[in-house]
Amino acid sequence: MIALQPASIDWSVAEIEIDDGWSTNQFNASASRMDVVAVLDELTAWATSTFAAAFSWTMDRDADTGGAVVTLATSSGTFTIEATNAAAQAGYGLSAGVHAAASSHTFDAPAAGTWSPVTQVSVRNNIRSVGRGDACGNGAIRPGSPGIGANAPAVSAYGTAVDAGRIAEQLADASNPRRARVYQLHTGLWLELAIGTVQRSPSGLLHYRFTIDAAGDAI
Repeated sequence: MIALQPASIDWSVAEIEIDDGWSTNQFNASASRMDVVAVLDELTAWATSTFAAAFSWTMDRDADTGGAVVTLATSSGTFTIEATNAAAQAGYGLSAGVHAAASSHTFDAPAAGTWSPVTQVSVRNNIRSVGRGDACGNGAIRPGSPGIGANAPAVSAYGTAVDAGRIAEQLADASNPRRARVYQLHTGLWLELAIGTVQRSPSGLLHYRFTIDAAGDAI
C-alpha cells in the first residue's frame, strides 16, 4: 500500500468533527502537504488525547478503485464523525453530513493519494545505514545530503488494469517533489520515500508488474 502526498488537498483546512456524546471537537492537520498516513496518525493522537477513549485507524483495499478506504475506531463507546468541508470529504473519503454514532466508521471512498494494488507492495534494499565499524561509513554522510545513493529501495507490486488506472491518477495529482509512505509488510512499518518513475509491464493476461523508482534519504 502506498500513500502519496496529494497536491489537490490542503490538509490544514480539511476539518474533521468528532462528537463522543460528551463533547464536540474539530481536527485539522498540522501542515497543508501531507500523506494520509501521517494525517491519520495525527488524527488518532489528537482524538485519543481529546476524548476519553483511545482511537485507532486501519486502511483496506477498495477493489472497485484500487485505492484504500480508511476505518476509524474507538476502544470504547461510540462517536459521530463529519467531514465539514470539501477538502476533508475528498481527502479522507467521507461523504458530506454527520455519520451516525458507532464504535467504528468505515469511510465512504478511498482516501486521496492512496494506492492499494492486488498484491502487497514489496520494498527491498531499504538500508539506511550499515552497521558500525572501521569500514561501515556510518556517519560519513548526513542523511538527506545530495549524493547519498546507497539508500535506493526496490519497490514493486502486481496489479490489475484498475490498479494501473489508480496509480496513474494519483501520480498526476501528487505533490512536487513526489513524497509518499510505503507499507513494508515484514517490518510492519510505513517508510517515507521519494517516488520517481513508475514502470508498468505485462504479467500474464490480466495483470501488470509495477516497478517504482524510489529513494530513501533523498527527500
